[in-house]
Amino acid sequence: METIDLDVSVESQSKMIKEFLLNGGRLTQIKALKLFGCMRLASRINDLRNEGMDIITKMEKRGKKRFAVYYIPQVAGDSAT
Repeated sequence: METIDLDVSVESQSKMIKEFLLNGGRLTQIKALKLFGCMRLASRINDLRNEGMDIITKMEKRGKKRFAVYYIPQVAGDSAT
């Protein structure tokens, strides 16, 4: 079983999440926990939005489960993809 490092600082989590999103990634709570040890993704997204980032929240549904997917819209011709 893989271990998740939960001793990552809020600042480090925010920086890793920012880079992930800027590189075209789409992030859910479970993916954020696995990749970054982030248990409060919505708070980190709020922090990044307060810094001026344009992060989109899309609610998705699988079966009876609803969850948020966060991403940054890519502009046509943007080299971040």
